[in-house]
Amino acid sequence: MSHYFSLATLRARPRDSDLLRRLSRHQEAYRDHALVWRLFPGDGLPRDFVFRQQVRDVGSLAYYIVSRREPRDVEGLFEVASKPYSPMLEKGALVRFDLRANPTVSRRGDDGISRRHDVLMDAKRRASPQAAAAEMEKAARGWLIARAVRMGLNVQMESLFQSAYRQHRLAPRGKQIEFSSIDYRGYARVVDPDALRRALLEGVGHARGFGCGLLLVKRMA
Repeated sequence: MSHYFSLATLRARPRDSDLLRRLSRHQEAYRDHALVWRLFPGDGLPRDFVFRQQVRDVGSLAYYIVSRREPRDVEGLFEVASKPYSPMLEKGALVRFDLRANPTVSRRGDDGISRRHDVLMDAKRRASPQAAAAEMEKAARGWLIARAVRMGLNVQMESLFQSAYRQHRLAPRGKQIEFSSIDYRGYARVVDPDALRRALLEGVGHARGFGCGLLLVKRMA
């Protein structure tokens, strides 16, 4: 067995739990980070999972998780349903994909040091005010298309939809963390099954510890 695919649904709302009340004072991404980490307690291992927040139809808060270890709810916070996960799709298969990602680009500064920047904000800085919106959308699409090659997918461009762009600014224990996220959906053909398997198990891009990078696919044909 390779990994586990899990759906972890919170049992309580913030007003019903001291822990959730404390975490609700922080930014959403930090709350999610802290909650999901609690499903992998006590062994001191580095993060070996990727996850994504999902608000379900009934309004409850849930998380999709792909992990090497099976999640363990030792505090009674979640209802957890897990199953073995060892995905492999054949070359040429048509899939529907869904990805919440942190799109970045590296730029070398005047000091010679290369740093990561938000792809959309980088495009905005380089564009005229009149062209900024179009250039930001183009940059976001370009990041996904380039990444798709490494994910083993050939995206059908006419199907690609992007939404829910957000900037996140966290300050856990006084440390400043900034990143952005955007949701991508569409259809693609599998061109490299091994690369796709790695992306499905390990995640895509940066900010994986804060709910970005989990690639979801469903075989269509």
